[in-house]
Amino acid sequence: MNKIAIYLRLSQEDYEKADESTSIVNQRDYIKSYIENERSLKSCEIEEYVDDGYSATNTNRPSFLRLIEDIKSGKVGTIIVKDMSRFSRDYILLGDYLSNILPFLKIRFIAINDNYDSLKEQGNGLDTDTQFKTLYYDLFSKELSEKVRSSIKQIKSQGKNINWAAPFGYIKDPKDKHNIIIDEKTAFIVKEAFDLLLKGYSCIQVANIFNEKGYITRSERKEELKLSDYSKNFITGSEVKKRVWTNAAISQITNNELYTGDYVYNKFKETKIGGRKRILLPEKEWRILPNTHEAIVSREVFDEVKKIKAKRSFGDYTGNRNRSIFSDKIFCKECGRSMCFRCDSRQKKNVEKEYKYRNYYCHFCKDCRTPNNIKERSIIELIKPKLKEFKAQITVEKEMNLDYKNEKEDILNEIAILNSKLQIIYEKYKLTNISKEDYLKEKTIIQDKKTMLRNRLTEFEVNIVDSKNEMDITLIDEEELLKAYVRSSLKKIIASRSGEIEIVEIL
Repeated sequence: MNKIAIYLRLSQEDYEKADESTSIVNQRDYIKSYIENERSLKSCEIEEYVDDGYSATNTNRPSFLRLIEDIKSGKVGTIIVKDMSRFSRDYILLGDYLSNILPFLKIRFIAINDNYDSLKEQGNGLDTDTQFKTLYYDLFSKELSEKVRSSIKQIKSQGKNINWAAPFGYIKDPKDKHNIIIDEKTAFIVKEAFDLLLKGYSCIQVANIFNEKGYITRSERKEELKLSDYSKNFITGSEVKKRVWTNAAISQITNNELYTGDYVYNKFKETKIGGRKRILLPEKEWRILPNTHEAIVSREVFDEVKKIKAKRSFGDYTGNRNRSIFSDKIFCKECGRSMCFRCDSRQKKNVEKEYKYRNYYCHFCKDCRTPNNIKERSIIELIKPKLKEFKAQITVEKEMNLDYKNEKEDILNEIAILNSKLQIIYEKYKLTNISKEDYLKEKTIIQDKKTMLRNRLTEFEVNIVDSKNEMDITLIDEEELLKAYVRSSLKKIIASRSGEIEIVEIL
C-alpha cells in the first residue's frame, strides 16, 4: 500500500500574522479534503509530520528529519504539502529534492496550491515555472529575514528591551513589554555583588557568601515568574535538586551594563542572514543609549568593578591552569552539572620526579556535603581499550582517504561535464532544435547519472575522515592519541558518586 506522508509546518512569523488559513488545523483539513477527492490516494494509509513553530530555512526541524528518515527507509510513497514553502524555502535544497532525490527514490510529491504533482510532470523533474517559484520562496525567506533583522535593530535603537526575559534584578513592565523595572525581590542581590567585588572579594567568594545566605538564584527566580523550568538537566537528564550561586553567574551579572540604567545594543552580528551563529563585535562598534531604565548601580561603580576584574585576569594562564583534556566534557550524574578540574603537585624529598594528583569534583555536590570526586586516571584507564580500536580506524581511514582524493576529483569532473550537457540541451530546447519530449528524456538520463555520482560522493564523505583532520599515526604518542579521541569521538563523560563512569561517544 502506498503510504502518504502529509507534512504540516507553521513558523513563528505565521503565528504573528494571526491568519487562520495558515494554521496547522487548516493545513490538515485542506490536505485531507484533497486526498478524499483524489481517486489514486483515497485508500492509502496516512501519517502526519508536524513542525509547529519552525522556520522553513531551518533544516533541523524534528518532524522534517523524521520524514527524511522514513523516506530513506522506504516507509513513504507519497508526500503532500499545502504548498512548497511548507516543505522548504531553500531554493537549492527544494530543487535537489524535487529534481533528484524524490524521483530517484520513486517518491510522489504533491504541493496543492502550487498545482504541482510529480506524477504528472514529464520526466518527474521540475518545469521552468516551478523552478522560478522555488527560487522566489528562497529569496522571499532571505528578504523576510533581513527585514526582521532591520526591524529588530530599529526597535533596539529606540532603547526598547526585546529580550524574552528581563535580566536578574529586573522584571518586565506589565504595562510595556519593551520596558524593564526594578525587581524588589532580587535587585539588592545584584547591588551586593558589585559592593563585595569593590571590597576585594573574588567572584567565587561572592558566590559562596550568597549560598551561605540562601539568596534566591537566577533560575529559581525565573521559575517563580513561570518563565522557565529548570527541574532537569538537559545534558544528563538528572533531576536538579539544588540551585546554587557560581562564580560564572557572579561574573556574568557584574559584566552586564544594563544595571547602570544604560541600554547597550549592536554587540553581536549574525554570520549570515537567517543564521543563528553570532560573533562579538569590537567594543567601539557597540551602541549605548543612556538612562533608558532605572539603574541598580552607578556607572562609576560598574567601571571600577570592571577595572578590578581586568587586573585579576592573567590571560592564558588563568584559562589553562585548571583545565585538562576532559574539561567541559565531564558531568556529575547526581546533579547534572559540569565538574571542575583540580590539579595538585607534590614532590618527595631527594626525588626529582614531581607527582601530580589530577581529579574532578562537583562544586555543587560539595556545597551540599555530598561530594562527588573522580580521578582522571580512572577515566583514562576506562578509555584506554578504546584507543586501540580508534587508532586502527584512523589508519584505515587514512589509507582510504588517499584513494578518495583522486576519485573525488574524477567524480567532480564528471558532474561538471554533466552540468554542461544539461545547459547545452536546455539551450537547444529553447531554440526549438529539439522537442520537449527529447529534452525531458535526455534531462532525466543526465540527472540520474548525477544522482548516482553524488551518492558515491556521499558514501565517501560519511565513511572517510576529512583530509584536514589527518594525522600521522606512526608519529603520534599515547597522549596525543588520547587527545585526538577526546576531540573527535568523545561526546561526554557522566560520573556518579559511587564511582561509576559512563563514556558517551559521538555517533
